[in-house]
Amino acid sequence: MTRLCCGIAGIISFVPPKEMQQTPDIEAAEKLFARIRSNPIFLQVEKDPVSGDPENLRSRLFDAVRILKQDVLFSHILLNPNSYKDLLQLGRDISDFAISEDTWLAGKMGVLKPETVEYAVHGIETLKDISWSLLSEIGENVVRVKGLLKDQEKDYPLHAILMAKKINSVLNSIDRLEVRGRDSAGISLIVLLEKPVFDDFQKALDAQDLTASFRDRMEAEYLANRGIDCRETTDENSRPLVSVTLTYKVAAEIGKLGDNVRFLRGQIRNDSIFHALIQRVPHYYSILCHTRWASVGGITEANCHPVDNHCPGTSSQKSGVIHVCLNGDIDNYRDLKRTLEENGTRIHPEVSTDTKIIPLQIESYLKKGFGVAEAFRLAVNGFDGSHAIAMHTDLAPGKLFLAQRGSGQAIFVGIAPNHYIPTSEVYGFVEETPIYVKLEGDKETTGKTKGQIFILDQACAGGLSGISAMGYDGSPILPSDADLKTTAITSRDIDRQGFSHYFLKEISESPNSVKQTLRNRWYIEEGPHRLHKIRLDEKSFPSALRQAFLDDKIRRIFFIGQGTAGVAAAACAEIFNYYLNDSLLHIHAMKATELSGFRLDEKDGATDMADALVVAISQSGTTTDTNRTVDMVRERGAHTLAIVNRRDSDITFKVDGILYTSSGRDIEMSVASTKAFYSQIVAGALLGLYITALKNRRDTAFISKEIQNLLRIPEQMETILSTKDKIAASAARLAVTKTYWAVVGSGPNKVSADEIRIKLSELCYKTISSDYVEDKKHIDLSSEPLIIVCAAGTKTTVISDIVKDTAIFHAHKATPIVITDDGDHRFDPYAADVFHVPMVDQHLAPILNTLVGHIWGYYAALAINDGSRFLFDFRSTLQKTIDDHAAKGMDIYELMLEETFREKIVSFYHAFRKKKADHRFSGTIGFDTASELPLLLKYLSGRLPVTDFELDFGLKGTASNMLRSLFHYLGESINQMARPVDAIKHQAKTVTVGTSRIREKVEGILFDALFARRFDISQITNKNVIVLKNLQAIIRAINGSTLYRIHGLNLLGEPSDETTIELAARDGTSLTIPSRVEKDTTLKGTKRIIVREGNVYIGKGRKDDRSILIIPVISLSSDRPNFIEHLLLLNISFKTDVSLPDKIKALGGKYERIKNIVQENSLSWEDAYLNAVKMDELFGRSAEKIGEQIVDRFKKE
Repeated sequence: MTRLCCGIAGIISFVPPKEMQQTPDIEAAEKLFARIRSNPIFLQVEKDPVSGDPENLRSRLFDAVRILKQDVLFSHILLNPNSYKDLLQLGRDISDFAISEDTWLAGKMGVLKPETVEYAVHGIETLKDISWSLLSEIGENVVRVKGLLKDQEKDYPLHAILMAKKINSVLNSIDRLEVRGRDSAGISLIVLLEKPVFDDFQKALDAQDLTASFRDRMEAEYLANRGIDCRETTDENSRPLVSVTLTYKVAAEIGKLGDNVRFLRGQIRNDSIFHALIQRVPHYYSILCHTRWASVGGITEANCHPVDNHCPGTSSQKSGVIHVCLNGDIDNYRDLKRTLEENGTRIHPEVSTDTKIIPLQIESYLKKGFGVAEAFRLAVNGFDGSHAIAMHTDLAPGKLFLAQRGSGQAIFVGIAPNHYIPTSEVYGFVEETPIYVKLEGDKETTGKTKGQIFILDQACAGGLSGISAMGYDGSPILPSDADLKTTAITSRDIDRQGFSHYFLKEISESPNSVKQTLRNRWYIEEGPHRLHKIRLDEKSFPSALRQAFLDDKIRRIFFIGQGTAGVAAAACAEIFNYYLNDSLLHIHAMKATELSGFRLDEKDGATDMADALVVAISQSGTTTDTNRTVDMVRERGAHTLAIVNRRDSDITFKVDGILYTSSGRDIEMSVASTKAFYSQIVAGALLGLYITALKNRRDTAFISKEIQNLLRIPEQMETILSTKDKIAASAARLAVTKTYWAVVGSGPNKVSADEIRIKLSELCYKTISSDYVEDKKHIDLSSEPLIIVCAAGTKTTVISDIVKDTAIFHAHKATPIVITDDGDHRFDPYAADVFHVPMVDQHLAPILNTLVGHIWGYYAALAINDGSRFLFDFRSTLQKTIDDHAAKGMDIYELMLEETFREKIVSFYHAFRKKKADHRFSGTIGFDTASELPLLLKYLSGRLPVTDFELDFGLKGTASNMLRSLFHYLGESINQMARPVDAIKHQAKTVTVGTSRIREKVEGILFDALFARRFDISQITNKNVIVLKNLQAIIRAINGSTLYRIHGLNLLGEPSDETTIELAARDGTSLTIPSRVEKDTTLKGTKRIIVREGNVYIGKGRKDDRSILIIPVISLSSDRPNFIEHLLLLNISFKTDVSLPDKIKALGGKYERIKNIVQENSLSWEDAYLNAVKMDELFGRSAEKIGEQIVDRFKKE
């Protein structure tokens, strides 16, 4: 079962033993790999199929690579380009070699011994993990850490690089945890400095003119983005220290995975105070990070975690800084809040999250004289509900406090060589270490109470030495080596790898999952016929069960599961009945809860199910209902098997035999499971063929043919995936046109209908019926639904009837979408869309039918979400307009009368009506919203008399009431149409994910500048993206920036006499440079040319001769897709060691103009001429002037 919650991550560093390696030995790793490459798998198999690597070279290589992630070694690689280059090359070489071995193994499947295959698979997967570790866990993180250091890593001391590395690790963790919730994210860094070091820090702030900014950021009314806290304190030895706390936050109701962490990275990277701070040697520091899935309180920066103990009228100088993150809910939040308020505490009205009560409760116990650890314990004891809590405070420097109670949440503490990394999911720490301990907050401590508290201490040598633990009742817990666990999951298993959603990634991986499920479970028998046969080992099919079948002691077979696994159970039962064809053998598929609740009796004896085999199907192996049913049937004497993905999961210790699907570490991150379903059916088919052969129910030719059919399925799935664009177009066109949906199938394809129904419901938030095809015409055709017809694989005696039923659906104005066999065009006259899939027998057809349905459901969710995005964009624009006018001192009435505001309302009114007329809104927008929004817009635009507003909405027609009503209906509609895809929308009406476009990854100094301003890459034209990529090779630094906003373009997006330019923001060196725009807002000169032509400009400032780069940024609005709304001017400095090819590429078309000018002056062109021109001149002067310079110099020579 998937746990749905927020995500917590943090880091506490410690000093590793001095004997640890100090310099990376990449050469040693290269030598190990050279030995591996000289002794590939196929040579080892020839020598000894079981122990072909007696020196354990691959494991030794993996150990050698893992060590490179340690702090000092990583920093060495980051600071040494040659080491970095060698590391990447080694990673690529290992990857290529692993691919070649994998290709060899695929060609040998069916002829190798099973132990040989297992040995080879393990060796190949190890190489893939090693390559991933080199290229991603080290290589890509070098780039990310450099990014946090503004690519000036050589200017930073080692301790600063290591702190940036820790921050990067936490951000990576929270980036992966976002799949469990991403409406907001935050990170806080508490640094303790010795007093002389802090004095030096203050001098650095003064020298950089940052002191005023530092103070301003300390004055916020609540903890928000870029918040700073600073106070004097002491350590445990009463040594005077000064704490500096930096906080970065983002709240974004709509967005895609990765947006929030990318924003946080930009905030950190561009914070000069952060950079000044980390260059001072810290006495202690701790990091806490969170990604939120809102349940209590709106999606705002104020409610974004971490949340602190500050309240209006209080000072951290007295009470200390306490930052807290929460997963779960504080059920008695309101009662606790009421008590605090009665005692004089006043919480800022913007802060409405229940998490706020945690630091306040801790603080209340501190005021009573308790120490930090005891105050934390007493506070968490007072919270009702399942929760996981993380806290750090400058009152206990260098420590992280963790608390967990109940089964709904979790906290794991990853134990790396240099730090502890607590996270709320295993995949939050696996990039850093496979070793962890887990808080067992659902277990009673000494029989008294549930709940555990861990305190992680920086002042330790690592391992378990820095972890102290207790129960919620205060009873001590002594972690031991027996509590240490190791996970086989790596970051390679859970990385999104460039896909826009985990769902799309996982469905794209499903053919490979099926291949891995089939691997090593079949072989080709030697002999003239080369028949395919099934091979299951003792662990999969115990000899006792084999004998029971041979002795005809098994008369009943039950397939059980819940949810999607329960549907897979039905498919397996269908396959078993077809294969075994035995009327005396009763084969059933049941929900696990149905079997345990209604087919078992308390009076059953220990042998009442001795004639039964129960096959439990589960993706995770932790589904409570399924596992409990397995326990119950074992008590009654049943034989048990499990079809499960996760190795060593709970169910694997309960059953007699296990058939693992895929590789056993094939993790599904998306809530909506896909690839496990297909693999579960294939595993069931393998089991069915094995038993069929065992009981001689089919001849060997039949078995061989069926195995070959199974082996073709991955290729058939790939064929379907290649048509996903067509499926996407169908979903985009049809998904929003019908309110009611249904899925139908007959025979084995009823399974397809049931599973597609589940995914459509999970992805699209609809109540959907699943029916037999023949029944549908008798049920609800009057609702004119969209009907997905699963017909592929249906036998010829039935398919003609399904065609007739589809014609009936069409005649009743339903919208049929049909999945059928290649070459079958009988549905064409009646279906809105027909998807053809490869021919397959009907017992295996659910795999292919369901795959089409899953893909269609994914793109349907995106189509519905487009309506949410449309409204969200307008709401964001409107909110910004209001904020801008409020900043100018205008009140709400002045705003309502302001012409540009009303124009925005009118413009949106027309866009909304057009979209509605084109049926581009899902029916989930609701009748009220669809009718009330246009009416509201008419009132706000002044087209209806205000006096009538109360008649329509039951409120006085004041400006505030009208605006509140508009935001209310917009919010309701945004939520109703939002479709998260990878997560589940929360009951608190939050929206977590809403995007469909796969974007090219763009990074670098110029793109970071854009992202820091919250611009999206889609706001830069394709040609300008290329220009910026080319220019990044020559730019050393951005010294300052100025952001301009353009107003008054005509309907063609062109400047007119009314067009103006506004100064929006400045930083760096730009703060001290006066701008003409401050006095004259007319758009003219170079900036007007840029707006008219839309090109990136690089040159020199007209008055001050600065090197500047101006980037035109287009609108995100669908009404103004090519309108330039912003100009971002960057004050730049150039690199001095730019290669000639990089210069030419950066010059772009200017290179040809310079070349032509030179040649026109009868001078033969040589690229080397460019090296004679200074960089600021080459890119700051016109092509004509550069050409003249070159001619003047070289023609004389």
